[in-house]
Amino acid sequence: MTGGGGFAIGHQQQFAIWFVDKVAPFFGKKEENLDDLKLPSFLNIFHDTVVASATLMLVFFGGILFLLGPEIMSNADLIGTGAYSPEKQAFFMYVTQTAFTFSVYLFILMQGVRMFVAELTNAFQGISSKLLPGSFPAVDVAASYGFGSSNAVLSGFAFGLIGQLITIALLVIFKNPVLIITGFVPVFFDNAAIAVYADKRGGWKAAMALSFISGVLQVALGAIAVTLLGLTGGYHGNIDLVLPWLPIGYLFKYMGIIGYVITCVFFLAIPQLQYAKAKDKEAYYRGETQAE
Repeated sequence: MTGGGGFAIGHQQQFAIWFVDKVAPFFGKKEENLDDLKLPSFLNIFHDTVVASATLMLVFFGGILFLLGPEIMSNADLIGTGAYSPEKQAFFMYVTQTAFTFSVYLFILMQGVRMFVAELTNAFQGISSKLLPGSFPAVDVAASYGFGSSNAVLSGFAFGLIGQLITIALLVIFKNPVLIITGFVPVFFDNAAIAVYADKRGGWKAAMALSFISGVLQVALGAIAVTLLGLTGGYHGNIDLVLPWLPIGYLFKYMGIIGYVITCVFFLAIPQLQYAKAKDKEAYYRGETQAE
């Protein structure tokens, strides 16, 4: 996707991104991507990232803030230093400002990604040429956002959140003893990244469908992880932590040191298998085949 951007993803979406890369073409055509998606004329304004993200945050998180109400949001002990102050601001304006501020942060993040990656890659040259030949830095998944469709980030967030909320509602309806609460990091960074890669490989259908499925899995498998592993206090439900790490955690708990050994062998085998499959071994060694 990056065209040899010189970095890898070092976050809790690595296995999910690999999986999405393989299955996205089955959901749609990459030529039918989100940037070319035809919207009704009155919705064309949402092709602008800032407008779309501000509206989306106002609908989703604005609704949550209004549901919580000014009494809870003004409790500094619960909310922290960013608590709402009724003496300084009307609650409606507080909600609007909070939602719009996020869209500004997102715009800055996406605009600064390429500059950040370029500087980091150059700074890493000494390590990759002297200490670890052929290596390149692994960075936060947000670094990939600037190389895909800006609409994919918002679509992944929206459809992933819808998948999470539906699954949470099902847990409540069926009186599951474990209640999962939507977390910002999984719902945004996981599902936005999945949509970015899915859109590149399978178009808008893959981006929407796979981010929605990710939201469902985050909640459903998170609840299973809490139950199977006997956890108290919750579980950090990033998509990789409910897919490969769920069976790995099971190995840790019930097989002890043998489980740790199996896991270490598994992770050490991955780069060896990738190298064995690479068509151009020298290019792979130099870190030039990320797109492949």
